[in-house]
Amino acid sequence: MEKNNKDESIFDKSKSFLLKYPLIFILTFSALIRIGYLLLNYPLWWDSHVYIGIGKYIFSNGQLGIWESFRPLIWPVILGIIWKLHLNPFIIGKLLDLILSIIVIYLTYRIANTLFSKTIALWSAIICSLTPLFIIFTGLILTEPLAIALGLWGIYVIISTFNPENQSINRSLRLFFAGLLLGLSFLTKFPQGIWFGSTFLILLFQKEQWKQKIKTILSHSSGFLLIVIPYLWLNYHIYGNPFQAFIEGSKIVETSTWLYGTGLTFYITEFFFTFPIYLFSGYALYVGYKEKIYHKSVKKLLFLIPLLTILYFLYVPRKETRYLVTILPFLAILSAYAIIHLYNTLKQHSKPLITPSAFIILTALLIILSLPDVLYIEQTPIFDKEIKTAIDQYNITGTILTSDPAFVSFLNHRIITLDGIQYAPIVYQRQKNQYQLLFLNDCDLPCPPQNKTCTTMKQTFIQQIKTENALIFQKTFKNCTYSLSIPDVSKK
Repeated sequence: MEKNNKDESIFDKSKSFLLKYPLIFILTFSALIRIGYLLLNYPLWWDSHVYIGIGKYIFSNGQLGIWESFRPLIWPVILGIIWKLHLNPFIIGKLLDLILSIIVIYLTYRIANTLFSKTIALWSAIICSLTPLFIIFTGLILTEPLAIALGLWGIYVIISTFNPENQSINRSLRLFFAGLLLGLSFLTKFPQGIWFGSTFLILLFQKEQWKQKIKTILSHSSGFLLIVIPYLWLNYHIYGNPFQAFIEGSKIVETSTWLYGTGLTFYITEFFFTFPIYLFSGYALYVGYKEKIYHKSVKKLLFLIPLLTILYFLYVPRKETRYLVTILPFLAILSAYAIIHLYNTLKQHSKPLITPSAFIILTALLIILSLPDVLYIEQTPIFDKEIKTAIDQYNITGTILTSDPAFVSFLNHRIITLDGIQYAPIVYQRQKNQYQLLFLNDCDLPCPPQNKTCTTMKQTFIQQIKTENALIFQKTFKNCTYSLSIPDVSKK
């Protein structure tokens, strides 16, 4: 009996704590889910290794790592500092992902609580936290978690300037700081410039005297430009064109489009139907118009940022579901707003189509419905052990030629990437007498469907490698052939 009373006491205390501090519970639960996901140890993506490689390139004066001109620099600089301090960029990078993800969830809550209510804020945090697309980014060491965190912080600061109680308290300074944060977000991931563009438009069309409006816009823009102008100058100094990175980036998203999604309905079918809880955000657009919340400048940001982001990625030829991860907090807030609105509407009817309790259960099921998706990510091999063995066995101290940038993350050798079938033969010819080890994955050299010229070029190139090099390792995994070779002087 005493034991039962003790158990009930623990349960009651836990329930009391949960009701009193729901946000702490959500953040703790979110952290535990992500720690569990990290323990699955999924491999990094192509871009992850590139960012680590750029960091190494910057902090080794170009002696190590790789360089890609179209990549934003904030995240590579952070990873480069980690590497320069002789810390493990894999471990620290994944830890930063975890921390930044929790910050994103927290800021999502704060923004929703400021604009709406505590209930909507809690639902927003839960929806954002449990979205598989967001969970997947924990541990990938990509730009998104940092870019979203910086951007949301900037938006939260902007929102605070619309509060009548804070209008006179260092408003210009807070607008400047918000611009600074949005500038950092932009230089972490370039499409985040949409966030600054949205805040600029909101401030431009806000109803206030022109003198005050000019002061407001200048304060906000100066913070953004303080960060962006040095980056533009760096581009001009290196490439002779301040916009070179953006030009190159726009070209990249037009390449290999056959490997990605296409069509105007792509994001409807691949995002909204895959994560149905976000379909409520569409209803929020209707409710927002009906209840005229669009008339409140600050709330327009919730609609404007995701709308412009989706329109931009619809314009981009290469379409991927992951692109929309940056607007998940806004879509989560809109969905939560719609859910609570529908719930309150159902409560007002004596005979609703579905009871309010059943509706809440249904929405909870929609949130967790796609969670198993995080467990079904293909684990492609990277052969790090094999290449390290080859390096020791053949005393490799010089250049490594590779079709995959993964090795730049864990090797302190000079790495040269083949950069696809279009450039691979040229790069190979240029490095012919310099490389000591060659890694090739034939799936890294894709050709457009029905392109016989490209297929022939690829076959000729692979045959050349086989002829002029000695094979020391080869393995086939799901129609992809991976190989390690060393130069064979007798065959050249």
